[in-house]
Amino acid sequence: MGERVFVYLASVMFLCICTASGSLRGVVPSGTESVESLARRASANQVEINIKDKVTLKEKTITIGNISTVTGDNVELVKKISNIEIGRTPWPNNFRKIGVDFLKMRLKTSNIKLSDIIFNGARAVTISVEATRITGAEIVQKAREHLLSVLPVVDRETTIELERMPGVQWVAEKRDEIVLDVSLVDSNKDRGNIELIVSARSNSVPFFKTSVVFNVRVFENVVIAKRKIRRHQHLNKEDIFLGKRETTKTHDLSFFSMDDLTGKVAVRTIRANTIITEKIVETPPTIQRGNVVKLFIEANNFSIVTKGLAQETGRTGEVIRVRNLNSKKIIYGKVVGPESVQIIF
Repeated sequence: MGERVFVYLASVMFLCICTASGSLRGVVPSGTESVESLARRASANQVEINIKDKVTLKEKTITIGNISTVTGDNVELVKKISNIEIGRTPWPNNFRKIGVDFLKMRLKTSNIKLSDIIFNGARAVTISVEATRITGAEIVQKAREHLLSVLPVVDRETTIELERMPGVQWVAEKRDEIVLDVSLVDSNKDRGNIELIVSARSNSVPFFKTSVVFNVRVFENVVIAKRKIRRHQHLNKEDIFLGKRETTKTHDLSFFSMDDLTGKVAVRTIRANTIITEKIVETPPTIQRGNVVKLFIEANNFSIVTKGLAQETGRTGEVIRVRNLNSKKIIYGKVVGPESVQIIF
């Protein structure tokens, strides 16, 4: 480029000397481009790239026009140089430096003559991306609000404790353009360690996903054994009471009314102050194996009653095998009472 500038300056000086002496005419041979024309053409092709010191951009592919001011008389050339891509913006909360040497390399690969380029301004530009800092506390608050909106609130007290604070997240967008979404990993879980996923997006473009875990403790009014209850013993109201207990780790269904235990018997020995659950009580069988029962058939216009022998133990509503004592055949029937079985065809 220095040689080109030297030739250009020498031409201009020669033009001035010849003009002053009045001897320009006849100096340039016939059919040769004039010095003034050469100078004008050289000036028209020159482009100035004034590099900025710092720029902050939206997340995108960077062009020369993003990090500098490109000027010149050749509009098409200025536009072409401005649109030359030089890489991607850095990650949020980071920066990238691009210097003159890198720009020269990109210009060469884009078939731009470096002799037509004048660099001014900074020797390198520092590029950062427009970003928003989202703190762990913001993420936790969003997750907590969602959890509270889906947890049951009737007939229970709940405490929510954070297991671990998530880290800071950076999003390459403005604050008002960011949407935080929250979802439960297990929507059927309402106590213990509950995990939620918080994700960020903007204009349908996802940015990050992070996990938030809460320890949810639950306290409910449940039926509790007042005293020791032996195996196969019927539960009476004198044996139980209603009290508030933590049920976080109670995996089986508890009872919330003493009336729900009417007619129940203990499956095993129950210690005093034990929460009564469906796994440790049962409804006793209506019919025992070996019981003589009434077998009956009901139709629109008639009914038949005969005797049978229960081949299985069964509760009301269950289907069991019975032997017809008249025909000696094994048939199936539904238990409808302590001594009654309705035959099923």
